[in-house]
Amino acid sequence: MFGKDIYWYGVQAISLLESGKLHSPDHSPVFHIVAFLFQIFGVSDETLIVFQILTTVWLAFSLFLARFITMDTQKGFRVLSLGIPSILVFVLGFLYPKQSWALGFLILSVGFSFPIPTISSSSASFFSTSLLRFRLRWIASAVFFLLAFWLHPMVALLGFGVLVLYQIPEKFYPGILFATILFPFLFPEDPNGRFYTDKENFPLSAAFALAGLGILWDWAFLVFGSSDLKFNRIRRALAFFGFLLLLPIFHFADIQYRILLSLILLSQVFIQWNPFQILVRTVSTGLWIFSMFTNPNQFRYSYEQMWIPGESMASVPNNGLLVAHHGFCEYYHFQFRKDCLSFEPDTKAISELPKGTEIYRAVYGIRYENLITSKDENKKPIFSFIQPLGEYQLVLEEDWKRYRLWLEKRNSKLLMIAKSWKNPYKERPNFIKRKHTNGI
Repeated sequence: MFGKDIYWYGVQAISLLESGKLHSPDHSPVFHIVAFLFQIFGVSDETLIVFQILTTVWLAFSLFLARFITMDTQKGFRVLSLGIPSILVFVLGFLYPKQSWALGFLILSVGFSFPIPTISSSSASFFSTSLLRFRLRWIASAVFFLLAFWLHPMVALLGFGVLVLYQIPEKFYPGILFATILFPFLFPEDPNGRFYTDKENFPLSAAFALAGLGILWDWAFLVFGSSDLKFNRIRRALAFFGFLLLLPIFHFADIQYRILLSLILLSQVFIQWNPFQILVRTVSTGLWIFSMFTNPNQFRYSYEQMWIPGESMASVPNNGLLVAHHGFCEYYHFQFRKDCLSFEPDTKAISELPKGTEIYRAVYGIRYENLITSKDENKKPIFSFIQPLGEYQLVLEEDWKRYRLWLEKRNSKLLMIAKSWKNPYKERPNFIKRKHTNGI
């Protein structure tokens, strides 16, 4: 499977089919699409792939339609002059389906907000003529924007931000840049919040770590690229927005990276298709494919190594809740229908624990030998239960907490692994707690 969140869509859809409500509150209708596909094709990995392909097709179609209604098709080339969708259509469609469905509608909203080129009489239709004469395009643009908001409010907020920059004269851009630089210092840091600034990791290096050279190449052409003269103003607004993302405004992997991908694809609505753009697109595709093959873990988890450990963990009789890293948790929950948490257990998780059960943890990245030989100050083994399962070790959560404190006292090198994404050590972020409490 390609993608780091895809099994979560399966978990949500299964919950929708079995209980009539989502496992985690969410107003987006995207999960209903997955549930509908499950009803047709059955609950399986293959159906999730069908959903990813459908998402990619939708994103490519919306981009193509937006270019069709804004660009003049060149004589002799017709539809081909509109270009071929970027590989980012595939990247977004497979990695971030929910965002992609909303982005498709935002692209259409932006496309319909611009004047539609004169269509020759041979290709004129009642629909196109109505759009030209009665400005129905504004109604269409508003409807598509509302649909984008319904599917993913953050994508709609991105569109609103682009609109604001489009309306602001460029002479105010330096002031906006200065305010953006100050922004991270005006708010207290909250690692459990959505808008947490990671000052230790600069956006350029974070982007390279997440996706390789491909994202840096596309980012450069977002900021320094050009477009047709009639789209110059919107293109410069998008470029300035992309430039602002060079600053550490939010936690990059969680927010800025997704915003950046959306901006790059949105800018492609206004790029004139020519030999130079073919070269740029070819290099971009090559760099992305190179990253996917040389560093596949940047785009997926090693799901093929999770089945046997997951099956063994699910068969433990008193396993009431498993704590594991994000990718394993979603896979485990989808495949075995067992509760899993990718955060440090909080009072809510503990209170919901079935009677007579324990909280277990799937330790990842630390060898069995390191765990079994660890002893406390009284020379007693720290772990009362260890089940080696290849890359994973199953232990009791209470024992794991004692082991982590033991590592801290010894200032062990293993502490970096024990307190990383491989072994969750933070409680649920505040915005997730709010979703469970308020449904938003």
